[in-house]
Amino acid sequence: MNFPFISIVVPVYNEEKNIRKCLDSLLNQDYPEDKYEIIVIDGNSEDNTKKIVKKYSDIKVLDNPERNTAVGRNIGIKNSKGNYILNFSGHASAEKNLLSILSKKLVGANKELAGVGCRFETVGSNYISKGIHFVLASKLGGFGTTFNQPEKECFMDSIAFTLYRKEVFDKIGLFDPDFWIGQDGELNLRIKEKGYKLLYTPKTKVYHGKRDTFSSYANQMFKYGVAAYKRTKKHKNFRMIYLLPSLTIILLLFFLILSLFYRVFLYLILIYALFYIMVSLAYSIKFTIKEKNLRYLFIILPLYITTHFCYGIGFLYGVFK
Repeated sequence: MNFPFISIVVPVYNEEKNIRKCLDSLLNQDYPEDKYEIIVIDGNSEDNTKKIVKKYSDIKVLDNPERNTAVGRNIGIKNSKGNYILNFSGHASAEKNLLSILSKKLVGANKELAGVGCRFETVGSNYISKGIHFVLASKLGGFGTTFNQPEKECFMDSIAFTLYRKEVFDKIGLFDPDFWIGQDGELNLRIKEKGYKLLYTPKTKVYHGKRDTFSSYANQMFKYGVAAYKRTKKHKNFRMIYLLPSLTIILLLFFLILSLFYRVFLYLILIYALFYIMVSLAYSIKFTIKEKNLRYLFIILPLYITTHFCYGIGFLYGVFK
């Protein structure tokens, strides 16, 4: 195999709990040591993240005073030596074969293939983080997103933990700093618009840390909603699946107002709420049986509500702001 030189770009902020595991997994690849570099871009972390990273003599450390993840990724790309860029995260860890599998799929492929991404699995410290992964991976919670991961290799509109050809950035531009969250999804949309393809492979995996409290997850979904509006406005990409939570909130509010004058609309709201709860409970029961833990029966339903409501509110906030 021809081993290309790969630059791994890792923007971080306050990742002292995860950064050792992340870097150790990247340094322990079954890939020639002289054929890749790791670039960590620190957003002025207020914990010991930067001190920990600096203990690794073979890792390049750069500063990102703006604390903007997109800006951090761009700093890493601009200072990279590789012809291939791996988009990574400070709260993720890689399987040993990540670089070899992704590069094997990309090197020598047709130039229309812009990048190769992989499967990822959520790891967390409690039941909430595991429940979040199930909710987002289900059709009810994450349909049309990178969380819906096929069992077979295929082309997808957006993929996670992607190895890109560096020349693609020269043609379509870097990550958009206006997207503090969801910048990889916006980049992948530009890639698709330019006629490139993205390949998903389940043959390697990344273990990705998730939120472990309802409040932090609610804040994340709100921000995803705002980013979805920005993406929709920028690209005129009106996908109903992304608009549905916001449209549902608007419709329910409209029906609530009408119910003050016509009782039938109150019944319609109750019917919809009952249907939503029944469907969500069906998913909850399915996961509870799979995990053999009754605790999930009381976690999954609130997580679905948090996902849809906070995402929808975030999208509407973007519209009115």
